Amino acid sequence: MIRDWNRSQVLGQAVFHFKNSLRPFVSITVSNEDIFLDIDSMEGYTLDELEYEGLEFYEKDDDEDFKGVDIDGTLKSWFR
Repeated sequence: MIRDWNRSQVLGQAVFHFKNSLRPFVSITVSNEDIFLDIDSMEGYTLDELEYEGLEFYEKDDDEDFKGVDIDGTLKSWFR
């Protein structure tokens, strides 16, 4: 299920992946900055650093602000 991260449609415990990667991520806030935490490597990336990692959001042609991620589940279901 694709949700818009930019419009807070991704809930706090949601595990998701980006358009071109199946690496599992969660979104957290540290010192008022959004961080994308790779669950496998426990590495965190800022919004600007995603590009350097080759990670891309899903896009919509009719919405320039759409930053979509594909929801895989929740932290609770992910670690059962």
